[in-house]
Amino acid sequence: MLREKRILSGIPGLDKLIGGGFPKRSVTLISGGPGSGKTIFALQMLIGGAEKFDETGVYATLTETPEELRLDASSFGWNIESLEKNGRLVLLDLRPSRFLELNSERRRDSFFSWVWRNIRLKAEEIEAKRIAIDSLNVLSVHFGDEHQFRQKIMSLIEALHEFPECISLLVFEQITLERTIEEFLTDGVIILHYIPVKNGMLRAIQILKMRRTEHSEYFHPLSITCEGIRINPEETVALF
Repeated sequence: MLREKRILSGIPGLDKLIGGGFPKRSVTLISGGPGSGKTIFALQMLIGGAEKFDETGVYATLTETPEELRLDASSFGWNIESLEKNGRLVLLDLRPSRFLELNSERRRDSFFSWVWRNIRLKAEEIEAKRIAIDSLNVLSVHFGDEHQFRQKIMSLIEALHEFPECISLLVFEQITLERTIEEFLTDGVIILHYIPVKNGMLRAIQILKMRRTEHSEYFHPLSITCEGIRINPEETVALF
């Protein structure tokens, strides 16, 4: 029986929930509300890939500055600067303000085209094995209607599939519990829950879907520690 190659995540406890790792060349949506840990999750995936498996990564930030991400990482003891220096991790500053600054004189590119061109060129240059785009919400506001955005996201996912031996993460901030079009288009959907309970806040992870994977269908406790995200695959929690 042919077994698909899996890419280890580098996040403690996660791989047991997704059949031993991410399918090769998969594109996964990392969804959740404010404060749920989406950026930490994506950063940890790329840093873990670089440190543990010697896999190069491109982190495209459309929200925070690279310096803010370095500070976020340092709070968990992660040394992004050393990974940047040896070429195993690249932080791309693709914020809209940066786009306006660089294109003030010649505005031939759309924001979406500019973002994708920079990601593609850097990923090809370093032969990236992991790509993260944070976040889709920033891209969505640059389109006049949902249909146009959907078409562009479909083309983005198709293009990401073309990178050999690579897995991609698309960060998305979800405010409501309604299903979104992004969830239907990607290969996988991981939802990070951060909800109020009687005595405070509860964190949990849900694997909503993962194509070609026998994945967990339960909610599992997630914690953000001084060393990053940890998941307990042996325990489940009831959220609803």
